[in-house]
Amino acid sequence: MLKEKGEIVIMKQKFARPVSIIGTSTLPQRYFDDPEYKDLSIYELWACACHQAMEDAGVKPENIDKIVYSQMANFVTAGNVLAMVGTLEEWIGLAGKPITHIEQACASGYLAFTEACNAVASGKYDVVLCAGVETPKHFNARNQPAHMLRPISEYDGWWSPGRALFDTTYYRFDGVSDNLLTEEQGKYYQKNYGISEDEIDDTYNAMAVNLRRNASRNPRACERKEYTEIAEEQGYDDVLEYMRSEHNPKITQYIRKSGSVLHNVAAGAIVVCSADIAENFQEKPIAVIDHASSSNTQRHPFCFHQMNVDVRDALYQEEMSGEDFDLMITTVMTSGEQLDSAEVFGYLPEGKGYQYELDGRTCFDGDKPINPHGGDLSFGHAFGASGINMISEAILQMRGEAGDCQVTKAVDTCLVRGMGGGHTTVGIILENQK
Repeated sequence: MLKEKGEIVIMKQKFARPVSIIGTSTLPQRYFDDPEYKDLSIYELWACACHQAMEDAGVKPENIDKIVYSQMANFVTAGNVLAMVGTLEEWIGLAGKPITHIEQACASGYLAFTEACNAVASGKYDVVLCAGVETPKHFNARNQPAHMLRPISEYDGWWSPGRALFDTTYYRFDGVSDNLLTEEQGKYYQKNYGISEDEIDDTYNAMAVNLRRNASRNPRACERKEYTEIAEEQGYDDVLEYMRSEHNPKITQYIRKSGSVLHNVAAGAIVVCSADIAENFQEKPIAVIDHASSSNTQRHPFCFHQMNVDVRDALYQEEMSGEDFDLMITTVMTSGEQLDSAEVFGYLPEGKGYQYELDGRTCFDGDKPINPHGGDLSFGHAFGASGINMISEAILQMRGEAGDCQVTKAVDTCLVRGMGGGHTTVGIILENQK
């Protein structure tokens, strides 16, 4: 632990050249059949997000030295286009600049951010834009205008995501497509901490209620109607009774509908720069302290849990612990992922984190807030763009600009933990150092 309660300790940045965040987009998560996005294509969303981030950073296109772009399913959803980089540069006025495409499933956005930081830290680039775009529920037909979208169910080549992410001929298949992505977490929790399956069910249901409560206060979130209100409309006085009912069916042994990732269209962008010039652009720069990642831990029976352990061990040095963070932002594809990651990284006590969910202490106004924006279960999740938007929500919280979902204490330190189904987990440490 780096600091005692109330003590301020500035963390040491781990880069040879310190890196700061100076700009972010705030484009809302929506569906393409939402009136707000009617007749738009992913290109308009991409351009809007990139220009929002540049405007927020106080930079112009000519100030950007490099772009790192994330998208997972561009061939499937963007008119069978393999290399969109030139088109995307044209849309944001950056034609001719170096650009790198990151595709690592749903970890793509997190890795685009870390690669942008590495580019600045190397000394080769001063200002780098990382941005992502994705539309999981719709696609562009080949040779059709980009705004003429069709439901993904009509795409003949759309196969199970699990079989898209893994070589299932010679490799262990973990059932990503069947919402088993973090099904292992329930089994791990039962095995190691002795709580019952019913207690896990109540914990996961409480988590969904908490995240929806957060999202209801966030205009950028996709789903904002609280489960308490939905339960009342269905005649339930107790929201957890509703969450256990046929209205919220189980889709695996542990996961209910409310505990499975919410797919939507999204674009997001962040600008990073060398820390020594950050205040020339932004009054509230945020320091990037360090990042770490781990991939392919399928040699372990609880592979997603092990990736959390590996990243924690790589990231936590010099007596650092989860108690050093004011906020945790974490991917939550399914309910177990949030609980496991919070405990492994020490943000919640091991084997006792479930009680924090049941007591509502992880809500935006609780003492241990997690995903105050609503998380992937209510805020939304757009494959390769999701990581960038999760980091953006962390940035807003650290600036005190998150709106009605702003946590009730100062957020000087934040742990961002992301995951993608190709088997990659990422950890990022951010700090306000002013």
